[in-house]
Amino acid sequence: MKETRPYRQTARAAAAAQTGRDILAAAVALWRERALDAITLADIAERAGVSVQTVIRRFGSKEGVVEAAIAADASGIPQARQAAPVGDVSAALDVLLAHYEADGDAVLRTLALEDRLPAARQIAENGRAFHRAWCARVFAPFLPDPGDGGGTARLDAFVAATDLSLWKLLRHDLGRSAEATRDAFGVLVGGLTST
Repeated sequence: MKETRPYRQTARAAAAAQTGRDILAAAVALWRERALDAITLADIAERAGVSVQTVIRRFGSKEGVVEAAIAADASGIPQARQAAPVGDVSAALDVLLAHYEADGDAVLRTLALEDRLPAARQIAENGRAFHRAWCARVFAPFLPDPGDGGGTARLDAFVAATDLSLWKLLRHDLGRSAEATRDAFGVLVGGLTST
């Protein structure tokens, strides 16, 4: 009897952890399909195959699910973006634009809600901070030493030249193909790396 109890506790803990992962995966999948304010706890629970009460017991609220998803990198976006090698502009743009093609519309829907939805604001703020840090890491060979001055403006230029809003302008507003969008990003970033 004593040997069975630790096994059961381990199995229960593993099942609970898997339930948590399933809930976060469901929330991310729904976020990729529709606006954050159109997602309910019932939607998340149904997609995860659990009850609403299970989601509430585990995360407290929809905002709690969002916070946990961000903390756990449930979307996989930061991990995928970190695959961009330092100093390799072509590879960095490939990684960046693959992210925008996969998740750009979901991020744009979230940005549209940031002024009225705290969870959207949190996602937007985290995304902006992550993108800036990503640019600082990936384009480090093209940035001046911190003590030389001018580093902030140059980093700002890399952030702006690789921003999601540029992808939206090219892909949605101007109707450019993914290849033409890649070329435009390349021209802008190329201008920054050649000076």
